[in-house]
Amino acid sequence: MGFVIYFGVLAAIAVIGILLYNYNKKKYCLCVQAVITQCDVRVKKVSSYGEPTELRKTYYYTCEYYYEGQQYTYKFQQGGSFQYVFAVGQKTDIYIDPDRPDKAMLSHTPDKIGLIVLFSILGLLVLAGIALLFLMMMYSKIGPQ
Repeated sequence: MGFVIYFGVLAAIAVIGILLYNYNKKKYCLCVQAVITQCDVRVKKVSSYGEPTELRKTYYYTCEYYYEGQQYTYKFQQGGSFQYVFAVGQKTDIYIDPDRPDKAMLSHTPDKIGLIVLFSILGLLVLAGIALLFLMMMYSKIGPQ
């Protein structure tokens, strides 16, 4: 009975993740072209216990776009492994919510990355559950000694 609950919870988490991904994708569905107007780069020194110091860059961007004749500004930041690098004056596609054109997002790619991480974790949990089931079956055949 415990395994039914275990896999039921995993399935529920997967369904919630998919629904959230699709909701965000439907909400920001209109692609418009924006121009990068400002870029600030901040460098931070990070060191762990006994590890060498790392320099981590975070990019802070401001871009402008037009929707139905009105100008909007969108600010975003990027840092870490998954980042794009834009130059001032460069054009890029952003996705806006047609009902609230002041709300925007750069791309649906970060959503996909989150979904990949979610499914990777779920996959590991499923494998752990299968391994636990296998070990329990092996133990029940051998029995306590």
